[in-house]
Amino acid sequence: MSRLLLLANLNCDHVLSLSEPLVAGARLQYLDQGRRLGGGAANTGVGLVWAGHEVLIASRIGLDETGDWLLEQAAGYGLDCRHVERFGGETGELLVLVDSTGERTILRRPRRPDLPGDLPTVGIDCLYVNYPGSVVVPYMRQMLSQSFVVAQYPKGGQVRRPCHVLIASRSDLASQDDLWLHARQIGGESLQWLVLTEGKEGAVAIHGEERIRVPARPVSVVDTTGAGDAFAGGLIHGLASGMAMEQALQSAVDWGAFAVASESSIPSVALQKWLKTPH
Repeated sequence: MSRLLLLANLNCDHVLSLSEPLVAGARLQYLDQGRRLGGGAANTGVGLVWAGHEVLIASRIGLDETGDWLLEQAAGYGLDCRHVERFGGETGELLVLVDSTGERTILRRPRRPDLPGDLPTVGIDCLYVNYPGSVVVPYMRQMLSQSFVVAQYPKGGQVRRPCHVLIASRSDLASQDDLWLHARQIGGESLQWLVLTEGKEGAVAIHGEERIRVPARPVSVVDTTGAGDAFAGGLIHGLASGMAMEQALQSAVDWGAFAVASESSIPSVALQKWLKTPH
């Protein structure tokens, strides 16, 4: 299979399950579910390990007990952590509020989006970027000629993401009239596909006037945390395995469905079993 580098956050998620939907001013009961491995590096990477790929993650975590715990957990799932950089300070936790409908609200401490040092420039089949800020742009430009580059849409759409495939949700681009033109402004001339997630409507891949659409799988929503990350993992797996875009998009939708039907942030064991079953 392929050698993949995921430039994304590695997080310690502290999950609180709410008795009702989150509403401003309400008083809600909650159940403390404790902490779990999360962040784009883990939520995307674990499924890719299960699919047979070599997965390297690049991130920054603190020199504290939480950082130690994250490394132990990530390595336990088979993620290669050699490019996870430690900094002096607290890693911190993300508070993940999951309401009675499965929707989640995430509270995070401010974090400097510094780029991890010593990132590889050769020997990577696919680079996936789900990292904030503009500090990643020079590295992405460098990697365009060295590997296949997939990126998540930057928050607010105000910074560049030089890539071959740009992933976004339909809500990210709700104010855009020309989706492909806007995607090219973000992704640059190397952009081949804009891939949009559309919730219950499924997903669509766009190249100029071309549209490839895949419907969503019917599923009972338990927790939407990590669904977008799992979708990205399924898409990367498909493209890295040589699938055409329609088949890769179907893979992404399938992986996302497993994510929303599970209580975990990282991919569920159900996905692992499904990957082992011929289909």
